Amino acid sequence: MCAPSVRASLAERFLFNFRLPVEALSRYLPVPWLVPQPVNGYGVVSFCLLDLRNITVAPLPTVAGLASLNCAPRYAVLDLSRPSPAPAVYVTERQTSSAFGAWLTRLGCPAPHPYVEADVRREDDRVALRVSGRDGGPLFSASVYPAQTLSSQLFPSLDAFTGFIAQGVTSYGLSRYPGRLTKVDLHKEDAAYEPLSTLEVSGPLVDEWQDGGAVLDSVFRTYGGRYEWTYLGLRS
Repeated sequence: MCAPSVRASLAERFLFNFRLPVEALSRYLPVPWLVPQPVNGYGVVSFCLLDLRNITVAPLPTVAGLASLNCAPRYAVLDLSRPSPAPAVYVTERQTSSAFGAWLTRLGCPAPHPYVEADVRREDDRVALRVSGRDGGPLFSASVYPAQTLSSQLFPSLDAFTGFIAQGVTSYGLSRYPGRLTKVDLHKEDAAYEPLSTLEVSGPLVDEWQDGGAVLDSVFRTYGGRYEWTYLGLRS
């Protein structure tokens, strides 16, 4: 099992948020004690891409270590297994551009991080993001640029989005053990988020979400800060 906490410095994070009918989001959730977290009447699914540097395990400081781009689909949920329903996150799979990191998580981690090819490229004020599978097949693609104002039906302000993200400390994810989910807490220090506009967003998962009624609602970027993931075991 992967017991040590994982620490990293955040170079950059992008979040692509889609709003979709609550009942459509329910179909992605594997256990009855995880239900959609409504936000202004919608379910929220996101594609998250993180540029992490100095990745180490506790108690080592984040002064040296691996660097990789990491990505995951993010479903906003309520955890009904607690005394009071609490916001949480459900992820189906975490992926990494580090071949070493992918190999290491296959050695005994309850949820391996598959290897993907990923890059973030800049030209003037535009940023192109690409994620491909090991076979080169496209998984996610987007082109973004700074937005003049925030336009979102989910989040009326940057503070509303920041508060929403801050709620997602605990995440549950699929594991190599059928019927059991990993439980991970993420403690982070984020800088302010800034809204982005999109020229293009595509990929098989995006197509699947949109087929279920999803609409791209908002895109945000942040940078800097420290992240620490603590593995809390498996849940049935």
